[in-house]
Amino acid sequence: MSRQIITLALFSVALCWAAAAHATEVILRNRVEAKGSVVLLGDIAEIKSADAALRDQLAATPLIPSPVAGTPQYLRLAEIRDLVASRGIEVRGIRFGGTAVVSVSPEPVASVAPAAGAVAGAAAKPVAPQQPALRTEAEVQLTAEQLSTAVRRHLYQQTGHDLWNVRVEADSKLVGIVEQAGDSIRFTGGEAPWIGRQKLTLHANDKPVAMVYAKVDRLEMAIFALQPINRGDLVRRTDVELRPYLGALPAQAATTLEAVIGHEAVQGIRPDSMIQTNQLRSPIVVRRNERVSIRARAAGVSVRTYAIAQQDGGIGDLVMVQSVASKERYAARVVGVRELEIFTAGTSATEIASNPASAR
Repeated sequence: MSRQIITLALFSVALCWAAAAHATEVILRNRVEAKGSVVLLGDIAEIKSADAALRDQLAATPLIPSPVAGTPQYLRLAEIRDLVASRGIEVRGIRFGGTAVVSVSPEPVASVAPAAGAVAGAAAKPVAPQQPALRTEAEVQLTAEQLSTAVRRHLYQQTGHDLWNVRVEADSKLVGIVEQAGDSIRFTGGEAPWIGRQKLTLHANDKPVAMVYAKVDRLEMAIFALQPINRGDLVRRTDVELRPYLGALPAQAATTLEAVIGHEAVQGIRPDSMIQTNQLRSPIVVRRNERVSIRARAAGVSVRTYAIAQQDGGIGDLVMVQSVASKERYAARVVGVRELEIFTAGTSATEIASNPASAR
């Protein structure tokens, strides 16, 4: 019985603690000025909690050293949450809200005394550090896109290749640089093969102003099937499309529409698969046992003869044929429907026509 009472008591304490934790809320402020040498959670947030001890503990939690004059610091919500957790405070039951980014500015510089020889009675003016405006996520994203475009332009100038996937991480400092420089921004640096993490120098008005890292991937155009293509089908324009492909292309990848349209599939091709040239062949225009026309060309003279095809073949294929007159077998290249051609520089066309075996 006593064990059950103890268990219930501990459970009640846990519930009370959980309720207190869930009732705790940390509301971050947009912009604050540092006070003292260390920035506390209470400096940058309003803390609401039914547990006074927990509220005081959170308010006194140190986060970072105060920024030095002229260099404001930005703290993101997730970073603040991690800093609080690193101080040994359980944060799972604490809700962090308010702004997504807190701008922490250094304390304003004290008033400056008049310089020696200055006009008597002149009031000294306080000097405050210049603080960059806190940028919205939309502004940062727009700047990242502008920088990515400039990186792609630099890569095209270096390689002549115009398809790149570029990702640049922008921040408030880069937003200010791009706003002031406008279209004058450009990049130098990077190294071959121009992929992976590239270290680049950002120039504004022809002056280097910042070092920027970009993640770069090279894209290639390749032919992909839009729908199933069965063996023996002729590939139509509606069956395929050009798509960008990330990474190195296979050696036999088809890269132009001309390489596939009108060709015959020698095997089935699945939708959304990259088409390989060894999956296609030219349409059969010469069939086995057909009577075909052979054009023999040599020394600027062309003579026509006839033969019987021994193999099927498409445009550009080399097939065996048998002469109608001499029964000799030789190879000829398909150039059209039932049209083949042989060519040799060392034999006359008349000799080839009378004895095609000499062309082998």
